[in-house]
Amino acid sequence: MAVFQHPHLTRGVVQTPRGAFVISRGFVSAPDDIGESLGWRRVDPEARTPADSLAPVHDSSSQRDTTAPLDRQ
Repeated sequence: MAVFQHPHLTRGVVQTPRGAFVISRGFVSAPDDIGESLGWRRVDPEARTPADSLAPVHDSSSQRDTTAPLDRQ
């Protein structure tokens, strides 16, 4: 069994012709052939996030606005 990410559900139960599977926090533990045939993205069970969906986080508040006037009133 592998861990897959469901494309749009975050929790509940998904019914397939080969059985029902519980979705928890968007992740489904299902046999390889079922998850792949439904087009679900396989994820690393340790990380619990797909590697290609991780985007870098930028804190815009720490960046200096070079176009702003220096003497604000």
